[in-house]
Amino acid sequence: MSADLRARIAELWDDLTPAERRVAALVRADPDVLLLRTSAETATESGTSKATVSRLVRALGFRDAGEVRETLLAARGTGLPWAATRAADADERAVEGRNLDTAFASLARVDRPDLAQRIVAARRVTVIGLRNAHPIALQLRAQLAQVRADVRLAPAAGQSLGEELADLGPDDVVVVVTIRRHAAVVGRVVERCASAGADVLVVTDPTGAVLASSARAVVVCPVDSPSAFDSLAAPAAVVAAIANDVYEASGAAGRARVAAIAQTYDALDEVVTP
Repeated sequence: MSADLRARIAELWDDLTPAERRVAALVRADPDVLLLRTSAETATESGTSKATVSRLVRALGFRDAGEVRETLLAARGTGLPWAATRAADADERAVEGRNLDTAFASLARVDRPDLAQRIVAARRVTVIGLRNAHPIALQLRAQLAQVRADVRLAPAAGQSLGEELADLGPDDVVVVVTIRRHAAVVGRVVERCASAGADVLVVTDPTGAVLASSARAVVVCPVDSPSAFDSLAAPAAVVAAIANDVYEASGAAGRARVAAIAQTYDALDEVVTP
């Protein structure tokens, strides 16, 4: 669908007004802005008006912005394994490059330094990842735990989420990682964490954006692949970037924790040094 939008914009370009071209350029660079942002937000980012956004949407063949979002969501698929007809001929590196560009554009719309400071200052950080999002959540938890204490992965083995979320409060940060096909409980988890006052960040693919409406921030990471299975390269890269931001924001305290962990490794003879 993203490719279709870009192709349609190319067809219309010469007939667009200068203001419509500003909106079209934004959509061409990141079609998911039409999924994640309201017409007013898109207008503000492109320096135009809601009326201009609406005219472009209609020119693209849609009734309104709501139909665009529905179409984009449907086009993302169900998450079942599916390979493109000419998958063998596809440039997988180019697809991954587009995924990464879009994911980091979405991350850039979050105030990264402020997010890192909030994670550093939180009483506790809870990272939630269900189904195939679990490895990404595990990666983020492992990296954040190198820099600060009280980082937990939920749910713990053999536990349900209720035990982990019962005592959340305004001093907590919760990072929810969810990748299609999403666990049915994810939307309720985000709402529950937000209603407890926690600072909630959702890292997801475009189909999960509707589950993140209660979150303070959302980072959308495409998982498109011409092969049968989704690619988790973009979500993995984003959580690594977030962890690196936190490391930089943690200052001397973070580096002292890293050193203490390294000393403990040595004392336990727990890991092999190459």
